[in-house]
Amino acid sequence: MDAKKALNIVAGQCSKKEYCSFDILKKLQRWELEEKDIAAVMEFLVKNHFLDDTRFAEAYARDKHRFNRWGKLKIMQMLRQKRVPERIIEQALSSLPDEESDATCLALLKQKNRGLKEEDPYKRKAKLFRFALSRGFDYETISRCIDQLQD
Repeated sequence: MDAKKALNIVAGQCSKKEYCSFDILKKLQRWELEEKDIAAVMEFLVKNHFLDDTRFAEAYARDKHRFNRWGKLKIMQMLRQKRVPERIIEQALSSLPDEESDATCLALLKQKNRGLKEEDPYKRKAKLFRFALSRGFDYETISRCIDQLQD
């Protein structure tokens, strides 16, 4: 594939959906473009605002928190896997409201608690903790929510 065709394809994709620069870079490398062509395509995409890691991180964090009901820790880990810089990750996570995080965690724990068959309260609490940790919520948030759940 030549650079012009690759540029047209990825520009079209970036205009329809947010991508991080790492995903586009990997895609261009899979297409076996030369390094100078990859650099030129990436420069064009960034310069013309097709590609913006800050915009991607904020949209990703907002969507994963709202629709997938993930906590900040899981979102942070997934953004790190996409090689988004730390300062951008922190900025994206700071835009998420903490009250919404508590409400999301509590709703998930209530739903999970209804489905648990465990009778022992300590084992039940441990299962709820593990579940919330796997969803990416921090220890303090989980503790507050479990305390509210038990009241």
